[in-house]
Amino acid sequence: MPRMIRLESPGSLVHIMAHSVEEKPLFVDDKDKSEFISRFEKALVKSGYICYTWALMDNHYHLFLRTSEKPMSKLMRGLNGGYAVYYNKRHGKHGPLFRNRFKSSLCQDQNYAAQLVRYINLNPLRARLVTSLEQLKDYTWCGHGFLMGNNDALGKSFQKREECLRRFGENEEEALKSYIDFLIKSCGEKSEIAGQLSKVEAAEISGSCKGWPTVIGDPEFVTKIMNKYKDVIHRTHRKADYPHVLETTAQKVCQEYKITLKELKKRGRKNNRAFARAVFCYRLHMQELIPLSVIAGFLGTTISPIAILVQNGAAICESLP
Repeated sequence: MPRMIRLESPGSLVHIMAHSVEEKPLFVDDKDKSEFISRFEKALVKSGYICYTWALMDNHYHLFLRTSEKPMSKLMRGLNGGYAVYYNKRHGKHGPLFRNRFKSSLCQDQNYAAQLVRYINLNPLRARLVTSLEQLKDYTWCGHGFLMGNNDALGKSFQKREECLRRFGENEEEALKSYIDFLIKSCGEKSEIAGQLSKVEAAEISGSCKGWPTVIGDPEFVTKIMNKYKDVIHRTHRKADYPHVLETTAQKVCQEYKITLKELKKRGRKNNRAFARAVFCYRLHMQELIPLSVIAGFLGTTISPIAILVQNGAAICESLP
């Protein structure tokens, strides 16, 4: 089944999550976590994304980011894919490490952003990896310590502290006090519910884990984003137009890669023709929203190899300047 189109909006806030397969450990030890953070920092530089906060848990992680004009896949493909290769090699494992693709929820930049910062940073407390806010301040694998001013925290090299704290106050002193009070108020006596989101926001997070397009914000913001999503979904061609779109796209790709239509329809391995086929499939399926079955019919093959070509084409297109 083709994947649902991901909700993306340049310059927006996004909460990204990824879980391991079958809830197995995603990070066996601190070396694994350090490796992931190193890759994350490099991916931020490459994608132009800004990190507000983050948390690494045993079998999943949370990232709260400000996007750039580049798609989320620009950040995540190398991060998850590269880490999975490292993980399997180090631990002698085979097969997928992550459960499906990463999950994401767009977030409104108002009090909803503050709620997500609190929700993510209190994950270690809810999971009882620490027992108090005082311990959380010194916890290595979460963005809370750096927000609190801990200069030894990992976030120092990549986390945008001032931009995150602006959600809580106009200056550092006021913002820190407000942030701490915000955390304390949500903790109470039961750490397992500390910083939990409201039923509406929690439902959105749960929905994103099922692959739904999700948005966290007030009704007006949600409606606006979902209307944009509908516009993308409906930006399809009539079936009667498919042949024209296929031929036009084929001509453009053949010209770019200096091959003939006959060569485009031939299979190849890691050569110019193979690259052209991958880009052709990617453009048709992801940009023109042509069904995989239609592309497969045009190239004289089945759906499975077309799906792989689409992924390969995405990697090729994203690597272009």
